Amino acid sequence: METGSARAGRLIFKSRAHFQQYAAKVVPTTNALTLVRRACVSVTLVVLSFALGLSSSLAGEGLKKYSIGYRLCADTEGPNCQKLRLGDRYYSTQHYAKGYLYACRPANPNAPGSTESRITWIDFDQQHWNFLEKPWLPSGTFKSEAGIYREVLSQGRRQIQVNNLPVDRKIGDWPMTQYAELTRIDRNPGVPMGGRLKISLPIKPAIGAKPTCVPMGAIGVTRNGVVLYNASDGRGEDAVAREITDRFGGHPARDVYHYHFVPERLDAKPLANGHSGLIGWIIDGFPLYGYRGMGGVEMTNAALDQCHGHEHDGLGYHYHATIEYPYTVGCFRGVPLRLVDQNRSSDVMSGHQKYSDLPQPGGSGSRIDPVRAVADELGLSYAALRRAVGPSPPNIQRAARRLGVDASVLKQSFERHRP
Repeated sequence: METGSARAGRLIFKSRAHFQQYAAKVVPTTNALTLVRRACVSVTLVVLSFALGLSSSLAGEGLKKYSIGYRLCADTEGPNCQKLRLGDRYYSTQHYAKGYLYACRPANPNAPGSTESRITWIDFDQQHWNFLEKPWLPSGTFKSEAGIYREVLSQGRRQIQVNNLPVDRKIGDWPMTQYAELTRIDRNPGVPMGGRLKISLPIKPAIGAKPTCVPMGAIGVTRNGVVLYNASDGRGEDAVAREITDRFGGHPARDVYHYHFVPERLDAKPLANGHSGLIGWIIDGFPLYGYRGMGGVEMTNAALDQCHGHEHDGLGYHYHATIEYPYTVGCFRGVPLRLVDQNRSSDVMSGHQKYSDLPQPGGSGSRIDPVRAVADELGLSYAALRRAVGPSPPNIQRAARRLGVDASVLKQSFERHRP
C-alpha cells in the first residue's frame, strides 16, 4: 500500500524532475555559476523531499499508539482487514445493489469531515484502507451518564426507548480536541450527551414491494442504547474508513453519539448454532444480527442481498453486520418508520444530516409537512412529489404513475405520515 509518506516523496520527486528539465532548457549549461545554482536547487529539493517524507512517516508512526486490535481481523476468514474496500464509490441515490449504500439524499461535498491529505491508512490509488492502521480515540477521563435501553411489546408494536448513551459505559475520551494528533485529521469538537429517543416498530414487519433508500441520521438502534447511522458521512464518503471514532466504535455529531458500524464487543453472545446474536433493530422493524451466520461463518457482502440481509432457518428476514462497506444496511427491505427525539430539534449535525421526524400516531412531537416526510422516506424529490399529488387529499394513483413508484408503497407512506 502506498502510504502518505510514499505519495509525498513520489510527488516531490516528480516536481524536482520537471524543474530540472525546465532549468536545462532555459539556462545555458556552460555557465559555471548556473551549474552551481542548479546543483543547489537539486540538493534543496532532495532535502525537502526527505524532510516531508520523514515528517509524514513520523506522523504515521505517531498514530500507531491510537491503533487497536480486532478479533475479526485475527484470522483469514472474511474480508482482509488490511485491504478493506473503500466505500466512497459505492454511494448511490439512483439504485440499490449488493455492496452499495442506496442513499435518500445526494452527498454534500461541503459537509464537515476528515482532512484527506492527513489520512495515512487509506490507499486512495487502490481504493482500500487498513483497519489496523487507523487511529481511534482512546478511553480516558470522560464519563457519560448511564446508558438506557428499554423495550416493551404492546399491541403489535415494539416500543423502544433509549437515551443514546452506551449501556455498557464504554465510551472514548471526548472531546477529541484534547488530542492534537487526531484533531489535525478530524476536527470533530463534539461531546456526547444523553437525550430521550422513542422508537415504535412493528413486531411483525413486512417486506416492501421493493427496497427503499436509507436516510442520513439514525437508521436503527442497538441494544447497547446507541443509535446506528448509515455507512456514510455527510459528504457521501466512507465514514468508518475516514472519520475518527473512539476505540469503542462511536463518535458524536455535535452531541449525538452514534455508531456507523457494529462494535464487535456487542457481538459476544452467539446462538446455539454459532449464528451471531441480536444486535438491535433497524427502523423498518427487521432485526440486525452480528458478524456471523450459521456455523459461526463470518458474513461478507457476497453472502447477503442488496440490502445487506437474508432469510433462513426460522429467523425470518434479518440484516447482518460486516466489516466491509456498507457495514450494516444498504437499503431497507421493509418500510422505514420514524424516530421521535424528544430533546432536540436541530436538523444538521456536525458532518451528518440528522433524521428526526414525526412520531407514530398518538405520540407527541411537532407536526411537519407529510409530503416532505414521504419524499424523505422514499427518496423522492419533494418538488416533484408535491406537483404529482396535487392539493389535499393527495392523488396517490396519479403520483405513482408520474413518479414510477408502487402505488401501495406510496399510499402506506402517506398513511403513516398523516397529520
